[in-house]
Amino acid sequence: MIANYTEAAVCQIDELADGQLKEVRVGDTDVLLARVDGQFYALHPKCSHYQAPLAKGILNGNRLVCPWHNACFDIRNGHRLESPALNGLPMHEVRLEGDQVFVRLTTDKESLENPMAAPDDANMETYVIVGGGGAAAFAAEGLREGGFTGKIVILTASQEGPYDRPNCSKDYLQGQAPDEWMPLRTDEFYQDYGIEIRTNVHVSAVDSKSKQIILDSGEAIHYDKSLICSGGKPNVLPGLDSNLKGVYTLRSLHDSQQLRELGQPGKRIVIVGSSFIGLEGAMSLRKLGAEIDVVGPEPVPFAKILGQKIGQIVQHWHEKEGIRFHLGRQVSTLEGTESVNAVLLDTGERLPADVVLLGLGVKPNTHFLKDIPLKKDGGVQTDAYLQIADGLYAAGDIAYYPTADGSQRIEHWKVAGLQGHIAGLNMAGKEIAYDAVPFFWTNQQGKRINYIGHAKDFDTILYDGDPETDESFLALYIQNNQIKAAAGLKRDQDIIAIKELMQEGRLPSADKAQQGIKWTELLKKASSAA
Repeated sequence: MIANYTEAAVCQIDELADGQLKEVRVGDTDVLLARVDGQFYALHPKCSHYQAPLAKGILNGNRLVCPWHNACFDIRNGHRLESPALNGLPMHEVRLEGDQVFVRLTTDKESLENPMAAPDDANMETYVIVGGGGAAAFAAEGLREGGFTGKIVILTASQEGPYDRPNCSKDYLQGQAPDEWMPLRTDEFYQDYGIEIRTNVHVSAVDSKSKQIILDSGEAIHYDKSLICSGGKPNVLPGLDSNLKGVYTLRSLHDSQQLRELGQPGKRIVIVGSSFIGLEGAMSLRKLGAEIDVVGPEPVPFAKILGQKIGQIVQHWHEKEGIRFHLGRQVSTLEGTESVNAVLLDTGERLPADVVLLGLGVKPNTHFLKDIPLKKDGGVQTDAYLQIADGLYAAGDIAYYPTADGSQRIEHWKVAGLQGHIAGLNMAGKEIAYDAVPFFWTNQQGKRINYIGHAKDFDTILYDGDPETDESFLALYIQNNQIKAAAGLKRDQDIIAIKELMQEGRLPSADKAQQGIKWTELLKKASSAA
């Protein structure tokens, strides 16, 4: 606790309007001050996810949204509302005297767990989570937050419990993040809340009728309710010799550790696939000193998602760092007897390689769902509450969920975490429909692009700022005069505002957006009118 409960006047009452945020100082401690409906709140000023400065975020009603990765908190109590943050924000006391706002420090903690129920041996129910990623971690906590006191078991094929998977292609792969940063929670946390994690476990079948999960070992586990969040399985090259050494994917912490050891100065690494993970891997391995060639079938990276102009700019960022691209090309074969030594392209060009990294995307890992209908790609269809059968739910990369634009399946970390959390709450007895606007971020050569919405196709792109010349820009992806998605570089508040407006169904049509809109001001007006 803070010694002597330090208190200070931090501002005048009329200095902060409703909906505003301000970072203030009490003694040697920074504090975030917020005002909503005339009420002042004081909180820890950094996001509990990656320590982003929350004063640069957005306050929409009681929702405080982080500028970097769109974690969301309740300004009234500091509770975490949305992933990717796991913890909430500690609060400090506020009082008004005369025309002054005083803040009294009451804690020196930087984050707090959301309130959760303690396990109770008297509750004989068993809820099983198949998968050990972000969706699993948030689901387990959602169960306890929802009041479930029975047994929780997480089954994961990984060697570890839930960890920060997005970092596997970024700082961790670069050797800039220590091992202790990676677990989402400590072993003690899971023990305290009665969450059993079984690692190196492989599920061979789920029988939704008898409510049994069969492991490869032959063990049968009965469940009262279960969540399937088994994630994606990396795609491989057709006809690839599985015995050929030196060929890797980047999907797990173990993958990242192996590649980090291999990505040394002078090593020749060919990355097959110009996906987001592929190019993040290229960035990180290049920073380790490796020579990098990227092979991709599309003429421009990310053109289908971000558009050709932004795709070309991203490619240029990588080329400036010495990464070579071979685009509009296919791999004919990987050469080598026991270990790969070259990649032969369809043009006849031969790329020497000590290591090949496959960045060809993933497909839903659902082979063990024997009596659940699967989509063509292996995904499963949920209802609005993420349920797929009696007592059986799905979340994350495998889950198709209903939207106004039809069924969608999204492979993003924040989406998986939020779906897992809502599935956990619903399994605990809540009835919360999943209808969140998707969000993802990518780090390309130190530049973070944030993307909200989902545009399978778009007719045109409206730019605010020129990606070719400006340090910051906003891109709106338009279909049938509707803004379906947006991407931004150094436009964090605009991205949040558009996402919040999209979530509330208050987004203007594209023709109005062409006239020039101050998105944060529009959000404030919409919130005031609500």
